[in-house]
Amino acid sequence: MQALTLLAQQCDLLKLRIYIQFKQSTVLPAFKGSMLHGWLGHAVKHIDERAFFALYGEHDNQQPKPYIICPNEDHKTHWQAKEVYYFDIVLIGQITQLAPTVFKALEYGQKLGFGSQKTPFSLISVSSLLPGKIKAGIHITSLLDWLTISPDAFEQRELAVNFITPVRLKFHGKILQNQAPNLPLLLKQISRRFSQLCQFWVCDEPELLRALYQELPVLGEHEQSDHIYFENWERFSLKEQRQLPFGGLKGQVSYYGEIAQALPWLQIGEQLSIGGKTTFGLGKYQLIE
Repeated sequence: MQALTLLAQQCDLLKLRIYIQFKQSTVLPAFKGSMLHGWLGHAVKHIDERAFFALYGEHDNQQPKPYIICPNEDHKTHWQAKEVYYFDIVLIGQITQLAPTVFKALEYGQKLGFGSQKTPFSLISVSSLLPGKIKAGIHITSLLDWLTISPDAFEQRELAVNFITPVRLKFHGKILQNQAPNLPLLLKQISRRFSQLCQFWVCDEPELLRALYQELPVLGEHEQSDHIYFENWERFSLKEQRQLPFGGLKGQVSYYGEIAQALPWLQIGEQLSIGGKTTFGLGKYQLIE
């Protein structure tokens, strides 16, 4: 796994956790990813137009956005004054250099308020998620810090993915709705996302990226069980002035057998999210080892 190790080592990762406190009662959307995405965009644009273009601008069609905004799992809509809410922002690759700008945007964002009511809030804290702990302030890790690179290739393993937010995976051009992804499909999705993020935001070395694809594990015999469903969301697009589909798979998928070599790849997907609309918080899963 030489290519995977080299690229993961070069891939900076800043995982921020932001706590805020509401100053008054309010009503917010059940899934807050779209709201947070728009709010942060307005705040960043006020602070730095170039940073806004890097994060929100239209780039090459195959170029993935190098950040994730992820709401927490609380889908409560009615909030009282003084209640506390948190969400995460992940910056990937070279875009971690914009951390000071994002921090200023978070501070300025207090003036904008949340949601259609522009609910006022106070920024309580900004901390960094590190392997095994949370540390106050801004602390950049590498993707490699989160991976187990040398699993026993012949070990029988059971690995499961728990879809925390809706996961929008395409198979033959269509969004998966009634079937769970098999492990080879999941690994290809993860490899593609990691490769594209590396190409545009880490290091564009074609030979290394080709080697990464060749390192995808050849799995032995394994079984799969799943308990999944399709959770249908919609969001209103100001740009297109209409409701857009926002749903994806939820639930859990388990794989058992000669799959130990899949472990670091699944760990990559856990950190980078998978599928469509990751900047809005979709595609987040928890890996159960």
